[in-house]
Amino acid sequence: MWEVVMDKSTIVIPVFNQCQLTAQCLDALIDQGHSRIVVVDDGSTDDTPTVLARYRDRIRVICHAENDGFSVSCNDGAAVAETDYVVFLNNDTVPREGWLDALEKYAAEHSAAAIVGARLLYPDNTVQHAGVVICQDRYPRHIYAGFPADHPAVEKSRRFQIVTAACMLVRREVFVGHGGFDAEFRNGFEDVDLCLRLGAAGREVHYCHESVVEHFESVSPQRFANDSENVALYRQRWLDRVRPDDLQYYLEDELFGINYEGKYPFAVNFSPLLATVDTIERGFETEFQLRQNSRHLAELRRENTRLRLELGAVLKDSPELQYQRLREQVIAAARRAVPADAFVLVVSKGDGSLLEMDWCHARHFPQTEQGAYAGHHPANSADAIAHLESLRSRGAEYLLIPETARWWLEHYRDFQRHLSSQFECVLSADGICLIYALRPTTDNLLQRLQQGLKEAVS
Repeated sequence: MWEVVMDKSTIVIPVFNQCQLTAQCLDALIDQGHSRIVVVDDGSTDDTPTVLARYRDRIRVICHAENDGFSVSCNDGAAVAETDYVVFLNNDTVPREGWLDALEKYAAEHSAAAIVGARLLYPDNTVQHAGVVICQDRYPRHIYAGFPADHPAVEKSRRFQIVTAACMLVRREVFVGHGGFDAEFRNGFEDVDLCLRLGAAGREVHYCHESVVEHFESVSPQRFANDSENVALYRQRWLDRVRPDDLQYYLEDELFGINYEGKYPFAVNFSPLLATVDTIERGFETEFQLRQNSRHLAELRRENTRLRLELGAVLKDSPELQYQRLREQVIAAARRAVPADAFVLVVSKGDGSLLEMDWCHARHFPQTEQGAYAGHHPANSADAIAHLESLRSRGAEYLLIPETARWWLEHYRDFQRHLSSQFECVLSADGICLIYALRPTTDNLLQRLQQGLKEAVS
């Protein structure tokens, strides 16, 4: 296989289950004429081996007996490549025509760029990735996620500190020479670490807007199961070394500005696409109003996506639709269990749509002092418990754990024991969510009373 190297790139696709998504991605690549494709089956337990066998010699398959994680899979795929470039591509993507040509052309024109990332869009044609910035809290986040695909700030190729490995072209010699992805990270932050390491070594990372790929994002099983360890390793390795740069892009793209009137306070201007008022007194009300005002448009957009997917343009029962249905079920379940005007915390990864409970006051967990999503999960159970108790002391009455975050109860064992021993689970809907009332159970109150009496007598 591949005795004569003619292509510039080898496409490496790490997969773990989700065989329907893998087939969709491979069909798109083969229809576009791509022939140098390496699929690394990372210990799949579904029909992935059978599906891959159907492609015969049109792809090369590397099999892992056990699930070794994203880093090892990508590194193993890159090890068999003989081309100038290696392109890492998630299996939950559908590359659009010309995507690879655009990456290769950009890399050829920017010799200092060791890594070139693509523009990734959700199925509703909004932005999932257009570069990754380091925010003022020194954590990485996707810039302009949720923006329209054709916004001028998105249609602009340029340099970043980080791009996502969901679709990433890397110069093979540079990748191998710097040890590839670090397997200490597992299914998270591998791309962040690689980009920062290459940046520290004097290499450049770029975003190419002309390469467009549709992405469902993070549908792999247990995708976030190692978040706390990954965040801890990122903090140890990079938190004191990274340079915040998010404001630089907002200023450059004229979405943020300052009017100097000759005396303080000066006026800050920002696009409503970019930000909402963020104060304890007014931030939540303002954000809720903006969300309400845009809900009709959002519903129309989701309905358009629903029709498109159900007609089979992407998948009959896609992850996008599955998650949308889950959100609706979570909110319906919360309506049954959470009373009007209650203060409920929602475990999420910053999904604001999970907070759209118009009868109560829903907030992210974990969160910043201002109430916004914290941007990362707790480092350990002790942090999770302390954060929960702090918010409970400030009025939080319920904790909602959607199905997508149920892994918390396995990962944060002491946190789970704290919940089950201290609070009542008022709703347990299989496959939807759990809801805890954040008031001590009757048994717990009795135990505290008895303990108090013992201490008083002694």
